[in-house]
Amino acid sequence: MGMYTGIRFKGIVKKEFRSEFERIAYGGEWDEHSDEKFIEFSKVDRAGFIPCGMSCYMPDEWEKDYINSKGEKEIDFANYYKQVATNGFNRTYDENTGYWSFQCSLKNYSCTIESFFELLPYFIESIEHLEYFYEEWQYSEKYELINGEVICTNEEFINYGDDK
Repeated sequence: MGMYTGIRFKGIVKKEFRSEFERIAYGGEWDEHSDEKFIEFSKVDRAGFIPCGMSCYMPDEWEKDYINSKGEKEIDFANYYKQVATNGFNRTYDENTGYWSFQCSLKNYSCTIESFFELLPYFIESIEHLEYFYEEWQYSEKYELINGEVICTNEEFINYGDDK
């Protein structure tokens, strides 16, 4: 079946890309942008899962909790695909400010996420939060934009393991 890797992102899209970016931000339609680098990224296997992949096999903290009338947590299966991510990682984009946020997961067989990280400095002016998590890990990794590159700055960023 394969394992899932997730990313959580908050950052600012550069001004020159904002007007055409909505289809990417909400639909993962990288090939619909006029910029050749986006079109090239769209050819990477599973590129459209960024930012649109479900948060499969990610920590419980990545999903909105549904509390029933008895105060118990339960999953609303009828609306599962419409759940809002926690901590402001719901898929949003503001063309005026360039603010973009999302979380997703995908099977990263073709290094799709690494290709995305290589593309980020091209169209992102700043990163507020970039987190990378493989479903079998205990800790997520934190990445930042440093001197035009996306660099891992903390290999034990958030502890999602059992021994918290």
